[in-house]
Amino acid sequence: FYKSKLKLIEGQVVPAKPLTNLWSDIPYNGIAREGGVVFKNGKKPERLLKRCIELCTEPGDLVLDSFAGSGTTGAVAHKMGRRWIMVELGEHAKTHILPRLQKIIDGSDNGGVTDAENWQGGGGYRFFKLAPSLLQKDKWGNLIINKDYQPEMLAEAICKHFNYTYAPSAEHYWMHGKATENAFIYVTTNSLTFDQLKALSDEVGEERSLLVCCMAYEAAGDSLMNLTIKKIPRVVLDCCEWGKDDYSLKIAALPLQDEEPEEADAKQNKSTKIKASVTQTSLFDGSEEN
Repeated sequence: FYKSKLKLIEGQVVPAKPLTNLWSDIPYNGIAREGGVVFKNGKKPERLLKRCIELCTEPGDLVLDSFAGSGTTGAVAHKMGRRWIMVELGEHAKTHILPRLQKIIDGSDNGGVTDAENWQGGGGYRFFKLAPSLLQKDKWGNLIINKDYQPEMLAEAICKHFNYTYAPSAEHYWMHGKATENAFIYVTTNSLTFDQLKALSDEVGEERSLLVCCMAYEAAGDSLMNLTIKKIPRVVLDCCEWGKDDYSLKIAALPLQDEEPEEADAKQNKSTKIKASVTQTSLFDGSEEN
């Protein structure tokens, strides 16, 4: 008569009933050293994470923890045969998570859900460090491109944005990255004319394709079959300047205080305005001239 209330849980037949939204059956006591790391007031029991992961994933699924803390989510997901991504900005990414995962991989972590999952070691992971933000605010509160970035870093960021591998060529100025052996990407802060695009198309040739990311271009360039042309994302072009934090006005030749208004107006009308010719260099400093 009691058979319907028995369930197989963690290798044991025990009385069980459907879960509610309040779980009081998993104690927090005794978890201080779980995984070989101490994380005061922020640690969760491995059994709790096991239940959460079991409820909504299958082996091979991807589990994301954007606030990894001591790494319990990744530790349990790893033991349960799930793939995982953990994100952590604190130093405990190195002091807690890395040694915890290493123990799991080499099979020396005997706590938590190790026995329940019959975990004996294996697997691996890749550790990435975030690059500095491309955008930052200067002292006036205006968005600018981070001074730590060089033009080559912008090219690398755009390659990543469009899922190309950053691989600048020493032979061709327009090869900044590639997607396949015949598909390449070119990043430039220039505005490209049709003649420039046509010359680029001729150099790329019929057997290759090129994604061109530029500030602006003549619409006729869309007719070139081996080129795909896109503008660099507007957030970079519209909101940002390269490390600028000086917005001071340069005022020259103000009228003398004792001049009559008519005399000042006459002098102003006779003055000529000289516009400096401004040419925007390419992303790699004149490489288009080669």
